[in-house]
Amino acid sequence: MLLLLVAFIVALLIVIGAMPNTIRMLRERGHTGIDVHKPNRPDVPKGGGFVLLFAIVTALIFVIGVTTFGNGHTSPAILAALVSILMAGMIGLLDDNFDFRNRTKIVLPLLASIPMAALQVGTTTMHIPFIGAINLGMVYPLVIVPLMMTFIIDSTNMYGGMNGLESGLAAINSSAIVAYVVLWPFFTGDGQVPTTLVDAGTVAAALLGATVAFWFFNRYPAKVLPGDVGRLPIGAAMAAALVLGNMDRLAIILYAPFALNFLLYIVYRIYVKKTGIEYRKFAAPREDGTLEVVGPFTMYWILPYFMRIDEKRNVLLLLLIQAIIAYGATMILLLGHPFGVGWI
Repeated sequence: MLLLLVAFIVALLIVIGAMPNTIRMLRERGHTGIDVHKPNRPDVPKGGGFVLLFAIVTALIFVIGVTTFGNGHTSPAILAALVSILMAGMIGLLDDNFDFRNRTKIVLPLLASIPMAALQVGTTTMHIPFIGAINLGMVYPLVIVPLMMTFIIDSTNMYGGMNGLESGLAAINSSAIVAYVVLWPFFTGDGQVPTTLVDAGTVAAALLGATVAFWFFNRYPAKVLPGDVGRLPIGAAMAAALVLGNMDRLAIILYAPFALNFLLYIVYRIYVKKTGIEYRKFAAPREDGTLEVVGPFTMYWILPYFMRIDEKRNVLLLLLIQAIIAYGATMILLLGHPFGVGWI
């Protein structure tokens, strides 16, 4: 469990230490974007997510160094996760600069899954609800892992756009994985945590440290925006952690809201095409700060559609919903472990 603590602290300290100067430099160089959900539409430094990427990668490299010099062993699973996260960051950086088309944005994250698939990370046996354990063989690394990683990266990128939302959701989801790994011995009676869970917890802990620190700069009113260079690595780190720990059931529960957000977006695109109305990517702030939306077509438009609510309260309620889902799922899986329910 020491590795989890090391990864968390290193990532946390890097973001805390680097972000103030990063915000200043981004503003001085004109790397700003309009914060569209506020009546005064302020300019906010954008692209600060590269610090998130640097923090996660550095934390994992530090852990690899500790294990290599400590016992002469380096986890290939963490190396695969590290490369996938870096590739996702490179794709995000390119997207921030070239603004790819939506179809390209959806497909490109598939490249970030190659290291995980190439090293055949994870266990080929999946536990499917109401069906049981199924050994998928080579289908798992060649099909399931790429699809799972691509979906999580893309859905993480889509379920965002409000102050503190992406970083807050990532902090909650990663903390659920860390909590599962830490509490696992107490609920199973086994004092030895499996290596797969330790690897998953290490990646999640690095993400947790980075996103918790980043959230304090990104929360309402945001001092910095992450950009795709931050959002895509967040998704890649979460996907890698879930794959490393064979957490298929937990992944399904954690990303149910993200899947719903994606489906609502598809409905919105169909609605726009059939009605001929103008497509709107963002909510429109009223003079009092509350949000006006065209319909409940994304997760973060549902509450503003049914009530007058501002960006800050909307995000906090969405984070509360995700926390209930994430921690509830973690406890159910841990409590159900003796009955064969908890294998994730």
